[in-house]
Amino acid sequence: MCYFFCMLRTYRDKTYPGASYGGIQYLCLTMAYEIYYAFTTTSTWFEKLAFLVWFEFDLGFTAIAIQHAHSPDQRKRLYRNMICGVLAGVLFLRWLAKVYPDEREQITAYWTGIILQFPIGWLCLYSLWKNHDTSGHSLEMWYVPFLNMVTQRSFAEDLRVTRYLGCFTAYGVFFWRYLNVPQNWAYVGSTWSIWTIVLTLIPETLYPFVYVWVFNTRKAKPE
Repeated sequence: MCYFFCMLRTYRDKTYPGASYGGIQYLCLTMAYEIYYAFTTTSTWFEKLAFLVWFEFDLGFTAIAIQHAHSPDQRKRLYRNMICGVLAGVLFLRWLAKVYPDEREQITAYWTGIILQFPIGWLCLYSLWKNHDTSGHSLEMWYVPFLNMVTQRSFAEDLRVTRYLGCFTAYGVFFWRYLNVPQNWAYVGSTWSIWTIVLTLIPETLYPFVYVWVFNTRKAKPE
């Protein structure tokens, strides 16, 4: 659902957070992650295909973003950088797994995953605040329905969490494993892990409130 709304908003607004400096190139790192760990942390082909769904979503969003938010002269360079970035990312993850070996590479998958997630929320929040413009941003990613804002109802009246619950669910799975089999997942409960997760959730928490503030202040300005 989050990817769907992102694609729609990028297609409609012809921009996305960080478009001015080619921020879409960051996704080459997440796509490298999705390709590499789809074949190293899984056991069956069903698991591999399920893991690769996220790669397909990222690939679709990348194609839409480059095609509709960038000029023709930028597209060739961005596509080249994305392909080279994905290949370099896969090679880096392979090297990292050799430096820090473990069974099915669960430890490196965990740490690289939460580190890759960390800057995304902060970039979206900073872009929204700095530009004071909701173009390329999607509140639907965070809260559904969007009706409460459009109809000027109280923001607290109808919050239905989507992305926010998704973040808590993902982190919750790891902590469930940690609580049930702590000897295998000790790093999940480490100080570095907990603080990284907390700092990742801060922009996720603030984003919808900043979005509504930007939307309402721009709407209140005289034509």
